[in-house]
Amino acid sequence: MSLSGKVTYKSGAPVDMALIYIKKINKSTYTDENGNFIFSDIPPGKYSVFIKTFEAEGIYINVDLTVKSDHITIVLENDQGVALDDVTVVSKSKGKIIKEKGYAIDVVNTQEMAIQNLQSTELLNRTSGVKIRQTGGLGSHTHFNLNGLTGNSVRIFIDGIPIRNYGESFSLSSIPPAMIERIETYKGVLPAHLSEDALGGGINIVLKKSIGNHLSASYSYGSFNTHQLNVDAGYRNPETNFNVDFSTFYNSTNNNYKVWGDNVYVVDPNTGKVTYVKAERFHDDYASKGIKANIGYTSKTWVDEITLGLMISDMDNDIQTGPTMDIVYGQRRSKRDSKMVSLKYNKKDIFIEGLSVKTFTSYSHTNRKVIDTVPVMYNWLGEIIRDNDGNPINWQNNGGEAGDATLENNKEVTIANRTGISYQFHPQHEIGVNYFFNRFTRDVNDPLRPESIQDLSDTRHLTKQITSFTYNSNFFENKLKTNLFYKYYKQHVKLVDRLRENNEIIAVTSEKKIDFNGYGFAISYALSPKVTLLSSAEKAVRMPGDSELLGNTSSGIEPTIDLLPETANNFNLGFLLGTYLLKKHSFNLEANFFIRDIRDLIIRGISNSISDTYGYENLGKVKSSGFDVELKYNYNNRLFVTTNFSNFNARYNLKYDNNGVEYGHYGDRLRNTPYLTSNTYVEYKFTDFIKENSRLSINYNFGYTHEFFRNWESYASTGKAYIPTQALHDIGASYTAPNNKITLSFNAKNITNEQAFDNWAMQKPGRAFYVKLTYRPKF
Repeated sequence: MSLSGKVTYKSGAPVDMALIYIKKINKSTYTDENGNFIFSDIPPGKYSVFIKTFEAEGIYINVDLTVKSDHITIVLENDQGVALDDVTVVSKSKGKIIKEKGYAIDVVNTQEMAIQNLQSTELLNRTSGVKIRQTGGLGSHTHFNLNGLTGNSVRIFIDGIPIRNYGESFSLSSIPPAMIERIETYKGVLPAHLSEDALGGGINIVLKKSIGNHLSASYSYGSFNTHQLNVDAGYRNPETNFNVDFSTFYNSTNNNYKVWGDNVYVVDPNTGKVTYVKAERFHDDYASKGIKANIGYTSKTWVDEITLGLMISDMDNDIQTGPTMDIVYGQRRSKRDSKMVSLKYNKKDIFIEGLSVKTFTSYSHTNRKVIDTVPVMYNWLGEIIRDNDGNPINWQNNGGEAGDATLENNKEVTIANRTGISYQFHPQHEIGVNYFFNRFTRDVNDPLRPESIQDLSDTRHLTKQITSFTYNSNFFENKLKTNLFYKYYKQHVKLVDRLRENNEIIAVTSEKKIDFNGYGFAISYALSPKVTLLSSAEKAVRMPGDSELLGNTSSGIEPTIDLLPETANNFNLGFLLGTYLLKKHSFNLEANFFIRDIRDLIIRGISNSISDTYGYENLGKVKSSGFDVELKYNYNNRLFVTTNFSNFNARYNLKYDNNGVEYGHYGDRLRNTPYLTSNTYVEYKFTDFIKENSRLSINYNFGYTHEFFRNWESYASTGKAYIPTQALHDIGASYTAPNNKITLSFNAKNITNEQAFDNWAMQKPGRAFYVKLTYRPKF
């Protein structure tokens, strides 16, 4: 059986984040921004349902589910009632439940933030221990730094599926927060059910599911001619439990913000004189769009959920620079498009009580295209560089700005399956097995290359299989929770590449097989209802990815098939304190201390100073340790403050090379890696602002990143080879009309117009302003 419903005020406004609790079966949930909620897998029977908001006393409603599922509508008095100190919350949020499993995890709920002019990457960047690193503005390539580890060492998922299967055009940079329910950040230790290899943890993006009839649409416009549109809709039949979800988005921008500094200059080709300038990015247009649809059933006798999914997306972007800002392009472009179909099946108590099955299968096809056919050189003023006779000066004589002229298309196909089987043979004990299969192939075609060379290019293959076994238990009335797991990794890679030998181009076949073992645990112990100790550890393995091994010419990445897998011994120790209530005040405090002892860390190599290419390399030994802490404060459910601080010390830990010579950078911090960050977010909410039932919220965000060296510290302690300290200030406001259908938001980002940098001193946008209109009709 299932129970769904909608909670509204008498004014018709939906009630979001209302607690819905069924004590008899100890299940709880919260309403979404449309006031909807749903419980699945409820045994037939009669129940008393408790509904409560922070602003009012709770009420009980009796429901009868002995014959069929039900859909109820609850109408509450408008938000008047008892103060927060009179409230006793009888259940826990989804995020709290996940945290108490023992993993070092942060959970970002996006519902409240969806009405603001914020990207999903910005929300994640405010999480303790997380640093989002982009190479430019909207749509630029994104790296995730988690407790000092970056790149593919940190795995990204969408609903538990590796994000690379969706294609780059459907990424965290393009998905609006309105499509996301929450973002889970696992630090250091990745749960076995996610079934992936990861060295530094993972980020799981949980998309919103249809829990009732709903519609939400928004449009925003802002600096740099930025337009963003998204629509999210859903339908659920309460009688048949038939569900349809549909969401779409569109983003476009010119990204024509100003840049300046040591890497932005104009060189006179005749005299060699260098003139530093403040220039506008003139070739950085970006556009992306996508559609995601799901159709299926939930809470049937034969299935808990079966969903057929379809995703289509594409992006088109100019390429302004090479791997550093010293290289400027004026006509180089790329295009991406992706299609994905998927099938999800979940069933509890299949065949026997306590036996559950979850499986997800997907097929995706992605095209990555590069258009680079004009070899002329541009400077930062957007001018073609010419010689004394007025003729354009070319980069090279081979037809493109970044090398050979190319119209290369990488056709990538990925087939994946993740299946999990668990058996709860006792109320306190559960065992499980998870299997992940991923088959990746890439065909390269370039009509500008001679057929003789194209014939030497073969399909590139990468197959990965991961099997994990788990044992979960709880003791002492759920105070002690343990999670033990073992993982087996297997990978096979094969490619044919071109090699020039004796003035002849020949085909060379490379093939490699890898297998590894990993294991770990997560333990939590509740000293009291408000004090929980957490600890987790893992022998982690991260096998090289497709772009690292096979290269990716559309992104300027050279193949490096001899890369070794990354391995690490990871350890976390932390605690959760709260929620503590003192009259109208409430507090939460979380902290995590960690150690990462790493072998063969895979990092991006230094870019070729002439061509737009780079490869990856292994670092022998790296040791990272540190901590992050987060404090949350709430006054009378009006003033909200969240502040966090992260410090990690990741250093090169291999003293001698194979010849016994000491490395000059032994003991240095990892190059191009931030190590001290902080973020503070403050929001104040006004009710009945100007008119009854209207709401106004104002917010302020402060982000701080301490300076860090671009290269090894021992080699770059003088001069300006570092990324400077960045202190960024954002402000915003949102106003919701009395009918609760329309919300108007305003955001000003980087209001002091500070220079903001990430990877290799690639400058990000300065001061920017945005307005956003959100429409959410009532059903």
